Amino acid sequence: MPNATYVLFLTASLSTSGGCRLTGPDIPVADGKALAALARTAGQPFWKSTLMANEPVLFVQEAGQPVAAGRLLFVPSAKPTIQAPDLQTTYEEGRDYLWHAGSSCIVLSAGSRIPFKTSAEMVPPPGSPNTLQGVLFFEGRFFHDLQVQVSYPHAGTWPLQDPPLAHGLARSRARLESRQPLHIVALGDSITEGYNASGFQLAEAPPHQPAYPQLVADTLHERFGGPVTLTNLGRAGTGAEWGLEMVGKVRDAKPDLVLLAFGMNHSEPAPAFEAVMRQLRDAVKAECPGADVILVAPMAGNPRSFPPERFTGYRDALRNLTSGDVALADVTSPWLEMLKSKSFSDLSGNNINHPNDFGHRLYAAVVCELFPVTLADVRKS
Repeated sequence: MPNATYVLFLTASLSTSGGCRLTGPDIPVADGKALAALARTAGQPFWKSTLMANEPVLFVQEAGQPVAAGRLLFVPSAKPTIQAPDLQTTYEEGRDYLWHAGSSCIVLSAGSRIPFKTSAEMVPPPGSPNTLQGVLFFEGRFFHDLQVQVSYPHAGTWPLQDPPLAHGLARSRARLESRQPLHIVALGDSITEGYNASGFQLAEAPPHQPAYPQLVADTLHERFGGPVTLTNLGRAGTGAEWGLEMVGKVRDAKPDLVLLAFGMNHSEPAPAFEAVMRQLRDAVKAECPGADVILVAPMAGNPRSFPPERFTGYRDALRNLTSGDVALADVTSPWLEMLKSKSFSDLSGNNINHPNDFGHRLYAAVVCELFPVTLADVRKS
């Protein structure tokens, strides 16, 4: 069962209105009953809630501006709560930041305790240390420690339409609904391995949130009540060709559900990516005939280095590979939608190609949306 801290993360929500300001009552701390209710809905997409919980912001001072600023996905309907990345320190309006009602922008006060970077620091000159592809880059917890967590109520709407409810993945769905054991095997690159989740061994920072494959397993357990276990075969720096070499290990893990999550380390045109992913899908289906498969379309990389069209092309290629027992978890579309309102450095754990905790929660929510809770499920509980 997930702990209360990251359950609160998983029930976050977003808003699309512009602006920069915060006023109104603080968001109350949930009592034990409320936390239990949150656990029941762990993995709920942020766009289905009117409470945004722990939205990350990395404040940046642009050239010529007197103070650093950051933007939220939605316009808060009341004063936001801003906490340090470890959720132990709560910052004070006036002393640390300023927000004006009707705005999605927050600016730092003079002498603020909130960390920030200048725009020059975010895009260092060529040859500078800790840079990759022209931008500031760090692995580990560096960016995590710069990204404050903002919680607020809002009345915003999410512009993306939810896809029609999937009728596939019937075998996994049946196991969940009947509370039979469900074993998930995740095969992918560094994102699947867990890079830049705060609970990943190379970061290990409070609040120690697991990576998205474990969040998926935890969420489905909380949602349906049966045992859900995970074998994570993700490995950094890999692509689908490497995945073909791992099919035997996928089979040996005896999965009921397989997550195939590649694309970030690919650079070929979409048709070539589709061809190798088709090979991987077919190999997994042949070796694991009783398992359902979810193809995970990835986040987009930093737009300064990665053309967004690469990832929308890969998403569309994966959509071509779906069938009754093969579904698409489209992370690409909500990720690109968020980038219309927020900086990439708000959402990434390394500022290049990995999600932070919020991004891992997005991955988990998109996957878990393929297994919505029905009224019949609620009556069983």
